Amino acid sequence: MKKYPAKLITALLILALLFSACSQAELTGKSGASGGSEETDALQGTPLTAREPADHVFSINYDPEGSFNPVRAENAANMQFWSLLYDCVFYQDQNFELGTEIVTSWTSDDYIWWVFNVRTDLVFSDGTPLTAHDVAYSIQTAKNTSYYSGRLDLIYGISAMSDDVFAITTAYADSMLPALLTVPIIKRGDYYEDYPVGSGPYVLNETRTALEKNPLYRHADELPLDTIYLKDYTDTSERITAFEESRIDVVTNDPTGMYNVGYGSSNEIRYMDTSNLHFLGFNLLSKYFSNIRTRSAMAYAIDRATIAAELMGTDCGVAAVLPVHPKSPLYDESYAANYAYNPKRAESLFRSVIDDLDNDGALEMLVTGIVVELNIKFIVNGDSSAKIAAAQQITDCLNEMGITTHLYELSWEEYIEALETGDYDLYYGEVRLGADWDMSYLYEVPGINERLKGEWEQNYFRTQDTTYTELYAAFLAAPETERYERFQELAHYIMDTAIILPICFERRQVLTHRGVVSGLVATQFDLFFNIKDWNVNLN
Repeated sequence: MKKYPAKLITALLILALLFSACSQAELTGKSGASGGSEETDALQGTPLTAREPADHVFSINYDPEGSFNPVRAENAANMQFWSLLYDCVFYQDQNFELGTEIVTSWTSDDYIWWVFNVRTDLVFSDGTPLTAHDVAYSIQTAKNTSYYSGRLDLIYGISAMSDDVFAITTAYADSMLPALLTVPIIKRGDYYEDYPVGSGPYVLNETRTALEKNPLYRHADELPLDTIYLKDYTDTSERITAFEESRIDVVTNDPTGMYNVGYGSSNEIRYMDTSNLHFLGFNLLSKYFSNIRTRSAMAYAIDRATIAAELMGTDCGVAAVLPVHPKSPLYDESYAANYAYNPKRAESLFRSVIDDLDNDGALEMLVTGIVVELNIKFIVNGDSSAKIAAAQQITDCLNEMGITTHLYELSWEEYIEALETGDYDLYYGEVRLGADWDMSYLYEVPGINERLKGEWEQNYFRTQDTTYTELYAAFLAAPETERYERFQELAHYIMDTAIILPICFERRQVLTHRGVVSGLVATQFDLFFNIKDWNVNLN
């Protein structure tokens, strides 16, 4: 199955800072693009009089000392506006639907050998044609970077067959490969350039202080701004002040993460959905959770709705029972309803294995015939107040049922060490899912997968059940007509065995000044996803 590095802290930090205020993911696998919320549903706050722009120009934050290269993805501040300069091979919209303006068609008989046809009427901003050679080069070089390697690791080979055709071979079948190719396009040979030529809607001016409309861009006449100015506010407090004083006009924030920034309330707030899944994970070697009945009971002890709507930050979570976003057509609402929050049912299931066995007024359980006092160790990464609040609510629910549980707020290093050594019973985790919703790497078994070389890597559950990876392989290899059915088989097995229990998906905030921007729809990796549909009022 897929290869994922054991240590992803560097990639996590890039992802965490991508929109200047993102979370440090606790368990991160492949990256993948996903959708955002419609503006009519996303605007929040008390109506106020439109704010007068400070300078009557539209400006965004950037780092003048950092690279603009979107494939190398080395600079978090500048990565937030990569789509203004570069096209993407494929994208996912706010509803997780696949789209492209680069590829005209693609085919595969076995989902291992793929052929893609590229438009022949596209040009870079310097007037040179954009060809399949450039697309293949961009994907190949991205594959070797920490930022993109997770989602592209399955690619075995890629090459351009002509100016308008390129081919990809993969290590295993994945019918959703195109959704993973959310890679910016640079000119062939430009990988080591800090300012590579692009084919996007704007170009960097000579002084590198502004983005000017690209007259060769196919939608140039539809763009709402001729110039977008670049302002240097690398310090967080300076950036907050600059936004509040209208010296920059759009920012993002992650209320669920360690970099949650306190912007004022007199702004328009929109939300974008992400593929960041929060979940509970169990140590199967724990004397408390080696029993499937105690794990199954936990499914009903999670108040997902409250966690998503309140504890993640107002409306900054989407409750999920299954390991796929509820916006996805793969999500079965009727099946998910079977696992709704129900403390009485949770307590009833717990009581089938836990009771006051020695009549001391406290609950115990029998483990190999021995009475064991309950003392569940629940760990959470203490860098996120949202995760702490969610974990605390679950802890309180368990203690109210008499299930003695202690929550430990650990630093990132302590948290990872506890997971790797198995020094926990229950953990609060987070994983960024790719566009194919694959998280089989969490279940990989040493000895079965030779790549692991005896290491558990991200299989912190210590499961030796290979059914998970087999079901994921069948799901990924399924044609579109069978995909839903294969996913339901997978989802049912995950819920039946209950070694991981989904809680919610994160949402992030996009803030603009009132009355300045309308029509904005952002996606997880593209703040300017639909900029040609924006209306900007600077007067």
